[in-house]
Amino acid sequence: MSVPYADNQDGSLSVIVKDLQYAADVYLLDQNNFNRYQRGESFEYFGGNYNQSPVKITVDGPGRWYLIVDDGGSGSQYSFEWM
Repeated sequence: MSVPYADNQDGSLSVIVKDLQYAADVYLLDQNNFNRYQRGESFEYFGGNYNQSPVKITVDGPGRWYLIVDDGGSGSQYSFEWM
Protein backbone atom coordinates (compact mmCIF):
# COMPACT_ATOMS: atom_id res chain seq x y z
CA MET A 1 0.00 0.00 0.00
CA SER A 2 1.44 3.34 -1.04
CA VAL A 3 0.64 6.05 1.49
CA PRO A 4 1.11 9.69 0.48
CA TYR A 5 3.33 11.76 2.73
CA ALA A 6 4.97 15.17 2.90
CA ASP A 7 8.04 16.34 4.76
CA ASN A 8 7.54 19.52 6.75
CA GLN A 9 10.72 21.37 7.68
CA ASP A 10 9.10 24.11 9.73
CA GLY A 11 5.95 26.18 9.93
CA SER A 12 2.57 24.77 9.00
CA LEU A 13 1.59 22.12 6.48
CA SER A 14 -1.84 21.72 4.92
CA VAL A 15 -3.45 19.08 2.79
CA ILE A 16 -6.64 19.51 0.80
CA VAL A 17 -8.57 16.36 -0.09
CA LYS A 18 -10.93 16.82 -3.04
CA ASP A 19 -13.53 14.76 -4.84
CA LEU A 20 -14.56 12.48 -1.96
CA GLN A 21 -17.35 10.32 -3.37
CA TYR A 22 -18.45 8.82 -0.03
CA ALA A 23 -18.08 9.63 3.65
CA ALA A 24 -14.52 8.89 4.77
CA ASP A 25 -12.19 9.15 7.73
CA VAL A 26 -9.36 11.49 6.74
CA TYR A 27 -6.28 11.39 8.98
CA LEU A 28 -3.05 13.33 8.96
CA LEU A 29 -0.50 11.42 11.06
CA ASP A 30 3.04 12.10 12.21
CA GLN A 31 5.64 9.32 11.94
CA ASN A 32 5.04 7.89 15.42
CA ASN A 33 1.28 7.71 15.00
CA PHE A 34 1.58 6.33 11.47
CA ASN A 35 3.69 3.48 12.87
CA ARG A 36 1.00 2.84 15.50
CA TYR A 37 -1.70 2.90 12.80
CA GLN A 38 0.21 0.31 10.76
CA ARG A 39 0.51 -1.98 13.80
CA GLY A 40 -3.23 -1.72 14.47
CA GLU A 41 -2.72 0.17 17.72
CA SER A 42 -4.59 3.25 18.88
CA PHE A 43 -3.20 6.46 17.40
CA GLU A 44 -3.68 10.21 17.51
CA TYR A 45 -4.44 12.19 14.38
CA PHE A 46 -5.55 15.47 12.89
CA GLY A 47 -8.75 15.26 10.86
CA GLY A 48 -11.91 13.24 11.36
CA ASN A 49 -14.93 11.88 9.51
CA TYR A 50 -16.08 13.91 6.52
CA ASN A 51 -19.03 13.41 4.19
CA GLN A 52 -18.25 16.15 1.69
CA SER A 53 -15.18 17.70 0.15
CA PRO A 54 -13.01 19.63 -0.03
CA VAL A 55 -11.44 18.75 3.33
CA LYS A 56 -8.58 20.92 4.58
CA ILE A 57 -6.36 19.82 7.45
CA THR A 58 -3.51 21.96 8.74
CA VAL A 59 -0.77 20.92 11.18
CA ASP A 60 2.17 22.66 12.78
CA GLY A 61 5.34 20.78 13.41
CA PRO A 62 8.37 19.43 11.63
CA GLY A 63 8.73 15.91 10.33
CA ARG A 64 7.03 13.54 7.93
CA TRP A 65 3.22 13.60 7.78
CA TYR A 66 1.13 10.82 6.27
CA LEU A 67 -2.31 11.13 4.68
CA ILE A 68 -4.79 8.30 5.29
CA VAL A 69 -8.23 8.33 3.63
CA ASP A 70 -10.34 5.43 4.89
CA ASP A 71 -13.64 5.15 3.05
CA GLY A 72 -14.63 1.86 4.67
CA GLY A 73 -13.61 -0.19 1.66
CA SER A 74 -15.87 1.46 -0.91
CA GLY A 75 -12.87 1.99 -3.20
CA SER A 76 -13.83 5.54 -4.08
CA GLN A 77 -11.33 7.84 -5.74
CA TYR A 78 -10.16 11.19 -4.42
CA SER A 79 -7.48 13.72 -5.16
CA PHE A 80 -5.31 15.73 -2.79
CA GLU A 81 -2.86 18.60 -2.75
CA TRP A 82 -0.17 19.46 -0.20
CA MET A 83 0.25 23.14 0.61
